[in-house]
Amino acid sequence: MKTIFYSTALFTMSLVLVVLGHGQTAAPARLSDTAAGFSFESPSGWTNNRTQDGFSIVNAEKTILLVVRPHQYSTFEAAVKDTSIEPGVKILVEPRDLRNGGKFVRLGKPTAQGLAVVDIFVLFSPNGGGVTVIGLTDEKNAASSLTAAAGIAGSVVFAKPQVSASSSVWSSILSGKHLLYLYSGNGYFEEKHIYLCGAGVFLQRTGQGGFSPGDVDGPSFGARGGRRGTWTINGNNLVLRFQDGSVGQYAITRRQASNEIGLNGNRYFVENQSVCE
Repeated sequence: MKTIFYSTALFTMSLVLVVLGHGQTAAPARLSDTAAGFSFESPSGWTNNRTQDGFSIVNAEKTILLVVRPHQYSTFEAAVKDTSIEPGVKILVEPRDLRNGGKFVRLGKPTAQGLAVVDIFVLFSPNGGGVTVIGLTDEKNAASSLTAAAGIAGSVVFAKPQVSASSSVWSSILSGKHLLYLYSGNGYFEEKHIYLCGAGVFLQRTGQGGFSPGDVDGPSFGARGGRRGTWTINGNNLVLRFQDGSVGQYAITRRQASNEIGLNGNRYFVENQSVCE
């Protein structure tokens, strides 16, 4: 499901995973993502877990989960248009304007453990995109969750994303290029096209299919899809931030052929393209 709204059906499992997850540390006064260009204050006494998608923060009682993650939408309406709300989810509080130009909405969904409450703050950066702050809890702790999420949303400060020297080198090599991945074998094929536009926007198109070897009339399948967002280089990593807030990260390596690179160990052809023009 393409969404900036965390799936409430996965609320209980998400909370347990974050609480038990590795790499948690006591939350410092301020957390930052220099590559995405934002920082925020974390609630005192809570613990946090940094992932490639953003930050997960849980209270000492392990009853409230807060998620802070970047998005690449320019308006709230664009985010809503790209969002699917699963069956059973109700809007408890209609979207409201925030003083900083963002939006707030509260959702709820009955679960086996009771009503799951999701508070969502969508903020927008002057540098493009922005940050989504999400609070997930049960009905009993909804007020405390809202206060904590609102505190984070009110503390967000945007800055221009930082670029390192190595990032600059890869940016100059890949900007404006078409990255093509191809695979076929055992009756299956897969292709991925990543168009890295010079303005920091990317388009991704994928295709896959298959057939039963030796049986041309047998079962076959095929699928195609397309997504978009913004791209950056963080050191030796290509970071794709999709419009729905999800993030793809690929370690870049050089290959022997000048028109090839490795992304997470897979061969991609580097080609000129006119799609971005």
